[in-house]
Amino acid sequence: SPQYRRVSVAIYTTVSLVAFEGTSVAAALPELTADLGRIDLLPWVITAYLFAAGVTTIVAGPLVDALGVRRMFVGSAIVFSLTGFSAGLANDIWMMIGIRLVQGGASGVLFASTIAAVNLAYPSSLTGRAFAANSTIWGLLGAAAPALAALLLEIASWRWIFFVNLPLGAIALLAGRTTLPERQEGAEAPSIDWRGAGLAAVFTLSTIAAVDQLGPRSAALAAVAVAAVAAYVAHARRVERPVLRLDHIAGQPYRTIGLVPALMIGGAFASNLYITIYVAAGRGWSTTTAAWSVLFLTIGWTTGANTSSRLLDRSTEIAVMTVGLGTGITGSVVLAGTAIVEGPLAGVFAGLAGMGLGIGLSTNAALTLLRRVTKPQLIGRAGAAHQFLRGQGFTLGSAAGGAVLLFVVGRELGTVEPVQRLLAGDEVAAGSSVAEAVRNGFAVVSVLSMATTAAALAPLLSLRRYTNSAASADRLPAAVRE
Repeated sequence: SPQYRRVSVAIYTTVSLVAFEGTSVAAALPELTADLGRIDLLPWVITAYLFAAGVTTIVAGPLVDALGVRRMFVGSAIVFSLTGFSAGLANDIWMMIGIRLVQGGASGVLFASTIAAVNLAYPSSLTGRAFAANSTIWGLLGAAAPALAALLLEIASWRWIFFVNLPLGAIALLAGRTTLPERQEGAEAPSIDWRGAGLAAVFTLSTIAAVDQLGPRSAALAAVAVAAVAAYVAHARRVERPVLRLDHIAGQPYRTIGLVPALMIGGAFASNLYITIYVAAGRGWSTTTAAWSVLFLTIGWTTGANTSSRLLDRSTEIAVMTVGLGTGITGSVVLAGTAIVEGPLAGVFAGLAGMGLGIGLSTNAALTLLRRVTKPQLIGRAGAAHQFLRGQGFTLGSAAGGAVLLFVVGRELGTVEPVQRLLAGDEVAAGSSVAEAVRNGFAVVSVLSMATTAAALAPLLSLRRYTNSAASADRLPAAVRE
């Protein structure tokens, strides 16, 4: 509608840009390496971007509240677009990594701004649909970005994957610079908790490293992660405005609003990230055909998000989250059962689609509930904390799935080289022993996915008890009451 058209163009053009950037760069890595060299540093082109984005998302949350969505959006959109364009001009791998580090930082701020914008720019009756549109765009770009990147590589070069940042960023900037929400009345003064952000970064890096390759060092790294959590809790209790407020992480209802989606996402991505390896090496499909198997989770997620936005018209957020979790658990059971008995691949794909459907239902409802229970002047902080928890689910689930798969393959074959080469995109002739090891490894990963998804039951039941007691004591809006 005319009332929301420019705001929607600003928000969803930005979402499209960030989604395309996140998936298309991987397709350009071989050509990028051929031009810039130093294949040993290649992972940092993506790692630097993701790490910076994760840290700046939580730093940006309080600043979005303090300075306003519009100001943070405009500044980060300019930096993101210019650094993206600059990456296309890079002639050295170190220059590329440095630019990607800055661009990732801008991406985190931009993402925090757009999430807050959805919460503030639309009325409550449209919030669910707005978040569903967000999920739909991510789903579409997740499927289309590799193909679009391949087209750009065919008709131009890898540099054009970065050059498109400038025109798309300009469209978002022009649409949002006068229409996005400004600073909310009663918002806190600007501040940056650098020490808290540093401890959050240490926790993230140490946990990822601990599960990346299971071994003797995992216990030491897990200890570092626990120490970082303890240090952060002590720090957050001392300072007036920590980067992540403890009640937005550990207090109800925020704890469950974050934990349920995080556990479901972690469980799903533990399996989905390696489904192509399972289908290709374990079931004998070609790598080209196997690449399509990642879409079932995306299709389910997009469908679930849009279904959730409609169900929220007549059901409470917690009721929809409950349906979503039940659907996700059912999908994980189908996935694990099929993988264990080596049943038809249709069962594996149905399981992933069911898990995606559950995630879409639950995450969309969780974001809507987050908006309902949060004051407008704190939505940036609360949204950033929520994204931090969801991000932990994605990164830890993905890392744990890969670690378990490689651990099982290594135990059975004495080497993980065939799977590592498959992960790198190489064609590998998988013999019967490799195929069996991959099937067994994926079966264990699917059980991990099922257990992780089922673990979300405990926080959801806790939230149901909390909302019933809190509503009766008038501590929650009446609309949250079941």
